[in-house]
Amino acid sequence: MKLVKGISVLSAAILLAACGSDDDDNDSPVAPTTPTAPANYEFASKVVDGESSVSYGGQVARNVLISELKALIGSPLLASELGSNDSAMEAVAQKLQLVYRVGTSTVDGQTYNLTSQNAYTLATEATPVGISVNDGTLVQAGYGDLSSDKNLYSKMAGIDNSLAIGEFVGWDIAADSEDAKPDALVQSWFAAVAALAADENHQGKDYVSATGLDYQQLTEKFLLGAVAFSQTANDYLKADKGLLKQNSAGDKDGSKPYTALEHQWDEGFGYFGAARDYNSYTDEQLKAQKDHDTNNDGQIDLEAEFTFPMAQYANKRDASIEGWDTSKKIMDAYLKGRQIIVDNYGTDPVAGEGYHAELVEQAEIIVETWEEIFAANVIHYINGTLADMQKIGGDDYDFDGHAKRWSELKAFALALQFNPIAEIDLDELKQLHSLIGQAPVLEGGNIEAYSTALTQARALLADVYDFEGDVSQW
Repeated sequence: MKLVKGISVLSAAILLAACGSDDDDNDSPVAPTTPTAPANYEFASKVVDGESSVSYGGQVARNVLISELKALIGSPLLASELGSNDSAMEAVAQKLQLVYRVGTSTVDGQTYNLTSQNAYTLATEATPVGISVNDGTLVQAGYGDLSSDKNLYSKMAGIDNSLAIGEFVGWDIAADSEDAKPDALVQSWFAAVAALAADENHQGKDYVSATGLDYQQLTEKFLLGAVAFSQTANDYLKADKGLLKQNSAGDKDGSKPYTALEHQWDEGFGYFGAARDYNSYTDEQLKAQKDHDTNNDGQIDLEAEFTFPMAQYANKRDASIEGWDTSKKIMDAYLKGRQIIVDNYGTDPVAGEGYHAELVEQAEIIVETWEEIFAANVIHYINGTLADMQKIGGDDYDFDGHAKRWSELKAFALALQFNPIAEIDLDELKQLHSLIGQAPVLEGGNIEAYSTALTQARALLADVYDFEGDVSQW
């Protein structure tokens, strides 16, 4: 666990230079200097003088949509405002699809989206962005301030690209094809939420099934894998796909201040969801506060000054696991990879050669470390679920807390399958999900047997990922 993410790469280079040889022999050969990446994710355009080449507004919009779904499912307004619908079930279904399938896009011929309809009340007004900040107000206060034509459905694993391992593992769900299963699973959870909303005995804002499925947690964590991670690992940072885009002219027929390769890398960074000065804060600082008004203008720019849930989970695990620094490891790789692209502007990548090989190395650091964070989260929530099970039947047992922690462990376990270069193989994934199952074991079930199964699942992950130390304390 670190105290500070560390000095910048540039600062380190300056210190190393200051400690160089005192040899004044001018005939000595001078070693070439290695280009250094900036401390923050800021890169000037090589295409248009005076402009930034960094752009990932679409990925920010989708991270906002994932967070919005979580907020919506947790809101009492979800079932209390029906709009023109005849039932709560119809209203809830419309609201969830408005965020998931529509977003800021125009699909299926409809004339509305989040820029013109409120997902919480269904009133004819823009939906406010449901993210709270500590330092000032949001620059992107409404969905009209975010990238247009963006939704979650179109970027789902299996919809936008084929499944990384060729099949969907971990949940029995009916669908027309393997590729359709991730979306079908989300739709099944939405249907369950709508059914709970229509149940007159349902109270409060918690959408948890009698079998212990927390649909809010399942949805958010699964989408971090099926959209954000899948898009990054299986598209933008994929060696034979995103990393082979042109790097010698402005993207979109020369109209953009960035190359296609720069944009691919930026989009991968945008899905991770780190603030551009992510390395400037300790894990404890980012765990406590996800926004920082870096330019002191009284506003928080979601495209630069905010840390979204995936990058937050890197901080959380770093703060709780001795010796871990995954947040800096990923950020440094993003910075180094982007600098490699900048330094090679004017030369298109060639598969496996030159700077493409260097770029692939940094991309692999990112996606493999990201996968390890998912695995560590599964272990963390296995530990929490085991503790919950020990309390079953006692006065301090918390059913909703038990459902929450189990749902998080399951969703993060499902996310492991979206990396085409995954450390965990297909057989291991199937064994993992066989041990976890599709619902927690509650009072009246075989607590002892399921505790053993979860302990085995934890050991399997520790072995696959070579995790050191006592993982039972994570």
